[in-house]
Amino acid sequence: MNVPARKVAVALPVVLTILIAIVIGGLVIVQDQRQSNQVEEAESVAQSYLAEVDAFRSSIIAKVDKADASDPGALSKVLDRAMVDPPRLGDAPAYGREHSASYAEAAQTEATVLRPFKRLSATLRKADVALTFITAARKVLALRATDYVGYGFITTSSRVRAELIPAFVSARDAFDRVPVPKGQEELAAKVHDAAQYVIDQASVLAARIDSRQNFSFSYQDEFQAVADAVSDYATQVKGDVAEAVAEVTAAS
Repeated sequence: MNVPARKVAVALPVVLTILIAIVIGGLVIVQDQRQSNQVEEAESVAQSYLAEVDAFRSSIIAKVDKADASDPGALSKVLDRAMVDPPRLGDAPAYGREHSASYAEAAQTEATVLRPFKRLSATLRKADVALTFITAARKVLALRATDYVGYGFITTSSRVRAELIPAFVSARDAFDRVPVPKGQEELAAKVHDAAQYVIDQASVLAARIDSRQNFSFSYQDEFQAVADAVSDYATQVKGDVAEAVAEVTAAS
């Protein structure tokens, strides 16, 4: 092999190695750029989603603030309608999804965005059942025997049998048909028993009047004790609703 040929033979592998290195380097640069673009795309998708979530939350909170918090049933319906169409996190290239911190945050947000609102809605639904129960209980406890038989001596049992007893029986039965909130079975029994006490005592009163015997009874203490328990429960329910609403509005 002559000298020029030998030089070519020696130089060729070197040149090929350099060319391969250049090609590989170019491919790495292209790949890095592609990956960087994918991350940027994922970041853009995530930032747009998070901005939509902020607006979505603000919209719900504004509706909650505007609604009547004293009517949990109506407020629950307002809230449920507002939650119907939450923002959706858009798709992004796989590499971008896996390497974008913003996209990871957005994915976590999408999984939890409705959680506080659903918790508030559940609290409102419970409160709505509770207030129906409380209203029914107070209706029973607002009954007064004197509204049916008047004051003073009673000389005939007719109004006791025809008005007083049926009024308390009707109120008791209407209350018994009202759903009892979970955990309030004992309070429900107290309301029922308070009405039943008057029914029982009024029945004795009617019998004694018919027998020309003296009889009187009082139920103020029994009713007042139960009324206080109902009021305590109403305060608890009101506090639960206020706390749940505050939790949502504070998160804004």
